[in-house]
Amino acid sequence: MKHLIGLILVTLAAIPVVMACAGPVGPAPDTAPAAAARPAAPGRGEWDSLVEAAKKEGTAAVYVGSIGESRDVSSKVFWERYGVALEYVPGRGAEHVQRITRERGAGLYRVDAMLMGETTFFNSISPMKITVPLEPMLVLPEVTDASKWRPGKLLFIDKDKTAIVFGLNRQPYVAINTDMVKEGEIVSNEDVLNPKWKGKIVLNDPTVAGNGAEAFAFLMLKAFGKEKGRQYMERLLQQEPVISRDLRLQVEWVARGRYAIGLWVETSGTLKMASEGAPIKLLAMKEGQPVSAGPMVLMLFDKAPHPNAAKLFANWILGQEGGTVMSKYSGWISARLDVSTAEFNPVFVPEPGDMPYPEEYKLQTGELLQVAGQIFKDLLK
Repeated sequence: MKHLIGLILVTLAAIPVVMACAGPVGPAPDTAPAAAARPAAPGRGEWDSLVEAAKKEGTAAVYVGSIGESRDVSSKVFWERYGVALEYVPGRGAEHVQRITRERGAGLYRVDAMLMGETTFFNSISPMKITVPLEPMLVLPEVTDASKWRPGKLLFIDKDKTAIVFGLNRQPYVAINTDMVKEGEIVSNEDVLNPKWKGKIVLNDPTVAGNGAEAFAFLMLKAFGKEKGRQYMERLLQQEPVISRDLRLQVEWVARGRYAIGLWVETSGTLKMASEGAPIKLLAMKEGQPVSAGPMVLMLFDKAPHPNAAKLFANWILGQEGGTVMSKYSGWISARLDVSTAEFNPVFVPEPGDMPYPEEYKLQTGELLQVAGQIFKDLLK
């Protein structure tokens, strides 16, 4: 009965939310993967005490981005493992920041943890000074063992070590309708500017944190440089693209032929539709692909309503079992070396030297939101 009640609570928590797109690889989670042996703990009594304290709290409230089917699967596995419900609340980074600001302004503390992007962390969450150092929370040897991580260290992204990357992909960000675009017709970002594609392009909104902002920043900071990048964007504007903030709808429009090209798309949704037979394909541009942690950045909050459950969740999701579940069903490659990448399209697998971009890059990404707003202001009306 306790198991059934937990599953019902997790299911009810997910009902008001539109499900995120599925990951690019792996079977549908009709059943959760078999639970691995209980991880080695720093001390059985200490670990069991943490588990019992987490059970008494009953749940961990986690705000998340687009993590696909891993939401349901991780909830199931975590409940079966520890008897603690994961209450996921999906949304965009900007939405979660607004939610937290409202809650804290009213003296409410409802969230324990967040799985979100680096840009949201650096530009919005970090300045609020509401996250806690993670190192003291990480007590499992398999989590703290640096040799298990790319590239030989835990991927903390801030000097206070309050945010850590646990998934990392190389990100192709251009999708085409293969019935409308011939093989080899688009190999560079410059090819998108061909007059034949005028009015046939839909792009993800680069003026808010998300896929569009990440791709916009990569083109401006890495592929072209700011001056040439701005010139490119102004030429792109002349192609009369349509802007969408709905990642799923953007992919559907390309798959159904409403638009020939989708720029700065959600890769997992694109690959899912392609696997179902839709005429849609991701392309890797010759200017390169950004490296992104997507929504795979973990942070814990101060004044958490369920601090023990949050600590338990952090150790689980950063361990091999949690990393395997999240990677397989979210479509994001684990930053752990002991989590398989065999089922992934090689285009996503990070190179040995790939690392999250530094804080300076991410802060510039936030500043570029305003630049994008200036360039594309007419499309946003």
